[in-house]
Amino acid sequence: MINVLSPVWSRALRLSAMLLVLAGVLSGASNVFPKDSGPTELLHDIREERVSSVHVIYLSPSEVQVRWTTGYLGEKAYLHRFSSLPEARSSSDAYVDILRQRLGTHAGAVDFDMRDPLAGLGGVSLVVPVLYWRFIAVAWLKWATLAVLAVCVVAMVGRRRTRAPSPGHWLSASLLLGSGFLAHLWSEPFSLRRAPAKNGDLPPRMGGWGVALRSLTWLVVTGLVAAAVLTLR
Repeated sequence: MINVLSPVWSRALRLSAMLLVLAGVLSGASNVFPKDSGPTELLHDIREERVSSVHVIYLSPSEVQVRWTTGYLGEKAYLHRFSSLPEARSSSDAYVDILRQRLGTHAGAVDFDMRDPLAGLGGVSLVVPVLYWRFIAVAWLKWATLAVLAVCVVAMVGRRRTRAPSPGHWLSASLLLGSGFLAHLWSEPFSLRRAPAKNGDLPPRMGGWGVALRSLTWLVVTGLVAAAVLTLR
């Protein structure tokens, strides 16, 4: 499909896809590394109707983690430690009761969830980083990002002419690094920095090392952007 698009439309669609994937990366990173907050900010966000659900996660008989989101890149969290063990109750149930008492009439405006939204983090997610999309908090962005990644896979396999030696190089880079998707969108079927020649000449080819180098470069760039955005949010 991308092969039959004009260079202008190809550039626009690929750049839009890259921005969407980067937005998904930032959302996933924000969920994995929430902003350090506290109970005062939680109560304020609930009273201002910025929160619909609060995760109160059991960590130990005397400790819970509280997580919530106020929107895109708005993930926040804090730890609460009881000075003494709650009597005959789990720490998460006991802390939910405390929050309801503090909220008063606003307690019914929010749902309390005992599940950990990051319960699936680790294992295969660490080996195949592209699975980060499961931790994107905004639902529409989660599925839009997955759709873009799926279209990229189809393009990798279905494109007749590639700058890379074979589609397998892009697939390997994408599944192992995740940033291979960004490198592919930037590089195929021609670099976004350089328009294809008007005489029909093929764009410069790249070796397998070129695929790896571009993927690693995008991995570093994405990490630096995520670190900067999460620090400044």
